[in-house]
Amino acid sequence: MNRRFAIYCDFDGTVTTRDTVDFLLTHLADPEWQAVEQRWENGEIGSRECMSRQIPLLRGGWSAVEALLKDVVIDPTFAGFVDWCNRQSIPLVLVSEGLDRVIHFLLAREGIQIARVWANTLQEDAEGAFSLAFPHAPTDVSCQSGLCKCNVLQQSPVFPEQDIHRVVIGDGFSDRCWASAADTLFAKSKLIRHCEENHISYIPFDNFDTIRNVLEKQLRLFPKTHPSVISPSAKQSAGSGS
Repeated sequence: MNRRFAIYCDFDGTVTTRDTVDFLLTHLADPEWQAVEQRWENGEIGSRECMSRQIPLLRGGWSAVEALLKDVVIDPTFAGFVDWCNRQSIPLVLVSEGLDRVIHFLLAREGIQIARVWANTLQEDAEGAFSLAFPHAPTDVSCQSGLCKCNVLQQSPVFPEQDIHRVVIGDGFSDRCWASAADTLFAKSKLIRHCEENHISYIPFDNFDTIRNVLEKQLRLFPKTHPSVISPSAKQSAGSGS
């Protein structure tokens, strides 16, 4: 049976060439953020508690954030990939444990329009102090993330009541939870190491041209189907990095 497919993509370190949250903390936050980061890396706290403690340490308000973001680069192949997805009628969803305002600012700066972005909510009061809200926090109390990506993968109704082939694109720690749940996984950086260690099938990528080339080959295998349809067997024909 053929399946409609949708693409779910991480943002920091995947769409951008650096992690925006770490970049902002490094340049704008009180040094205390590093101790909080160490506790998260040690597994003592989850990402939700980590970020809820770190973001208020940012100083300078949005003007300082915006000034730093001029040095954050979007992968130059991403805009073309978004256009290709739109032409193929393939839903592209950004899913990030990062900051929604930062994501929307960078996309607007590049003139890139994404229909759906899942992220944590950056809030700023009248004095320029930041806080973070987690509108997509998992209901499962055992999950300590601010936004559970595998939860989004299961509940996002891009094609209600249809069988969906979910393509996941990611690079790091927050992508581990949905890596094994993807029908097709594109991985780079730290996510590759996780996949190798846990025997998870993946396709390595350098940029979004690589991803588009693989998906175009899959589509050409089924010329009689609508462009937004993929056969379950197409993943195997694309190859694997594991």
